[in-house]
Amino acid sequence: MTMLDKNAVSHWNLDRRSFLAGAAAAAGSGLCGLRPGVAQARPVVAIMPGVFLPDQVRPLIETKASVKVENAPYVSPTDTLAKLLAPGGTSRYDLMISITNFVRGPVMGEKAGDENVAAFDLSLIPNAAKIMELFKDDIVVRDGKTYMIPVVWGYDSVIYNADKIPPDDELTQSWGVLFDDKYAGKVAWRDDAHQTILAAALHLGIKDPVTMSAQELKEVTSFLIKKKKNVRTMWTTFGTGVSLLSSGEVWALYGWIPMRAALQKQGMNVTNNWPKDGLLVWSQSAFIPKESPNAKATHAVVNAFLDTEVGRTLAETTNYPTTSSEIAAGFSPEDRKRIGLDIEERGVKVHPMRFPAAMDQWLEAWNTVRSA
Repeated sequence: MTMLDKNAVSHWNLDRRSFLAGAAAAAGSGLCGLRPGVAQARPVVAIMPGVFLPDQVRPLIETKASVKVENAPYVSPTDTLAKLLAPGGTSRYDLMISITNFVRGPVMGEKAGDENVAAFDLSLIPNAAKIMELFKDDIVVRDGKTYMIPVVWGYDSVIYNADKIPPDDELTQSWGVLFDDKYAGKVAWRDDAHQTILAAALHLGIKDPVTMSAQELKEVTSFLIKKKKNVRTMWTTFGTGVSLLSSGEVWALYGWIPMRAALQKQGMNVTNNWPKDGLLVWSQSAFIPKESPNAKATHAVVNAFLDTEVGRTLAETTNYPTTSSEIAAGFSPEDRKRIGLDIEERGVKVHPMRFPAAMDQWLEAWNTVRSA
């Protein structure tokens, strides 16, 4: 097992109550990070999915935080960890946002003192007191200090063209639409070991894929190899996924919710499914590399992400909401359903997108699938 995997499966002392007490105190103090209008000579250098900072949201973030945000190229959670853990990585960047349960092991290290990130000063993030109940367990605290704060949440599912695949087709109610022979040549998978293996394992009825046995992983691998003949292609970037659906090259793919939003804005009749085998739900947390030279301004950016106006704008623009409890309440029931903020109301079976203990074996299995 690699050091990355070893760190990923370690246990951490997460004192959530300490975080909540600090956040509540910060909220009561009326502090709000950097003073509005204060110019910052150095921008906050961030690695995060670009979809979290669209054109409609960037000026809100930068105005509320009084600092420019400079996006470094984002590839994946694995790449984000590689950048953080590379020599000089803890001083090269100011802010990182990535999937909480995927990155927190390597981010935190095995024990106190091993953290690769700096603790937050909650007096500079009063909006953290608003984090919704559903994601309070994703707050990462050790020895009374907060190191990771969930700021955006969402879910992955199948995005499909409803003009080509009838919504009442039973296949659309599961991950099976990506694997069944019925739509051979018209589906695309995500070229990602973690996400595609999770979806396939859930479809095969494995209750907790991240702890599945070596034999179960072998069965999932065999299933994917068998079904690979149905796959038109695999995508790696947001733009590629959107293009595949908009061009008609594929009718369904493992997708991200902003793909649905982007295609609907183009006038396409696309939607997402609510897989009965388990909707993959995640939060993405903000953290500050340990030696960030611009940590105070970074606090202001994190606080701005949790601002109500920012969260509502992000949800309307990308359909990704922030973790603020005030966001969903700002939309009508109809709009909550349209945007997809109503998963609790729907009673959908959810499955957290956690990091598998045997990630090295998953990567090996995926390489086998790709080369088959």
